[in-house]
Amino acid sequence: MVKRWLLIGSLGIVCLGNLWAQDDGFVFEADEAVRPETTRLWETGPTKLIAPRAKPTRVLLPRTVAPPPEPNYGGIARPILNVGYNLEAPPMLLGQANWERVQTRDTTSGRMLSGWVCHLELHSENAVGLRLQLQGKPEIGIRMHVYDPNSEVVLPVRVHPDDEGKWWTPSLWHTQEIGLEVFLPEEATSPHLPEIVTIAYMYADITPDFSPAELGCHLDVTCFSNHDSTARGVARILFPVGANNARCTGQLMNRDGGDLAPIFSTAQHCISTQTSANGMEAFWFFQTSTCNGTPPNLNTVPRTQGARLLKQHVNSDWTLLGLYEPPEGNVFLGWTTADWGLGSNGSAIHHPAGTFKRISFFTRIFGIGSGCQSTFGLWDTEIVNGDGTIEGGSSGSAGLDSDRRIRGTCSCAETAGNDANGNPIWKCPTNNDPLWVGWGKISDAFVNIRYYLTDMANPTFVNLGVSGDSNNNGNTERGTSANPFNQVYEASFCVPANGTVRINPGNYNERFTIFRPMTLSRNGSSGTVQIGAP
Repeated sequence: MVKRWLLIGSLGIVCLGNLWAQDDGFVFEADEAVRPETTRLWETGPTKLIAPRAKPTRVLLPRTVAPPPEPNYGGIARPILNVGYNLEAPPMLLGQANWERVQTRDTTSGRMLSGWVCHLELHSENAVGLRLQLQGKPEIGIRMHVYDPNSEVVLPVRVHPDDEGKWWTPSLWHTQEIGLEVFLPEEATSPHLPEIVTIAYMYADITPDFSPAELGCHLDVTCFSNHDSTARGVARILFPVGANNARCTGQLMNRDGGDLAPIFSTAQHCISTQTSANGMEAFWFFQTSTCNGTPPNLNTVPRTQGARLLKQHVNSDWTLLGLYEPPEGNVFLGWTTADWGLGSNGSAIHHPAGTFKRISFFTRIFGIGSGCQSTFGLWDTEIVNGDGTIEGGSSGSAGLDSDRRIRGTCSCAETAGNDANGNPIWKCPTNNDPLWVGWGKISDAFVNIRYYLTDMANPTFVNLGVSGDSNNNGNTERGTSANPFNQVYEASFCVPANGTVRINPGNYNERFTIFRPMTLSRNGSSGTVQIGAP
């Protein structure tokens, strides 16, 4: 086993892959930015199994059963959407699987591969989707794919372990089965196989209801060409939360037009822990190609895996994340901290019920007696007949002003009560009975999130010895020499492109990938910075 640690001396290393300070009365703004079109990985052709004819080991899992519905909250609900639950996996699944010796040609590089392969196929009756959590970092050379045994869908597995060494595979939908291919190269002299520890059983489908009532409530974003660009920065997200799995919406955020750091925002009531962030799966371009057309198969849209929890602001229901992988979306939304006047018009691009991308239009109003503003202290808006709707899965989407700049994040919405099973009934608004929606104010959250958006310190400082913000809900970590970050990875999302991260000597037990250009250097004239050692 070869251990790869990073040692930084006085010269520092270069890794491939200051605006202004806020004073009272100042308004901060950033325009929308578009990354130049490039050939993305998902556009280079379908992923293929290494050994498609390998004999699978099939395992029958417990039947998927939808749990009892959760109660509504007095007519106002935060529209997070639970769609699945997690159960401990049967022990030693990979260790007991059938392994075959193979010699095949790599479909990507063309070189010959020699080694051992296993196909493990898991089945749960009534499931509408499945996902696997593994523990243990694979040795270099081990390759893994998730596949649907009943279709041509094959997805590469990229490993982003949390502090316990656990990580999630891509999820599969429209299926009761999930397959896992593991290839172990012959040259791996001391292989360390990860093991499946948790299985996510999905019970809530993502197929929209195309009945007249559904079409009357939702507006296809593709029908509104002036929002085409902005929609490319919005993603549907799936993430673990406790023993459940849930769906929300989020979007890329711009800061410096030439920087394009992978900064992503959603609602704090969606993602509030590093465990949820680490397991977040973002689905890009889950939208129709023509107005009111047929949406794509969710399994075929590009996706990115995992994120770092950077900052949150509980009272305004904001979470700011740094994506582990370069985002497939190429538009970074603008934003402003300016006051949002009464009577102002706005819009939101979101994934209601986790279905394909829609748009809603609204007007900012005074708070109502039992509405979101009086309950949570947020911007209050109303949606009327023909302007779309908000429901479970829309949480975390950005409230956009008429210039399509972010003013808030979708936090709560009025419901029409509960159905016979206790489920919230999301309203289809009418002129006489509008839908009230609350948006967490970016102007309130800015006290915490600003250090990743405008006040990016360069150099950005890191000191393992500082305590940092508890659960990243605060603003004592700013990247300055007086208020440094306590993790190198956090700092890598803050520093501007081509900037410098200066790290106090110490042993930083972190493993991560950097895909923007920056310099990592030791802070001070002596001592060693060690990254990646336990």
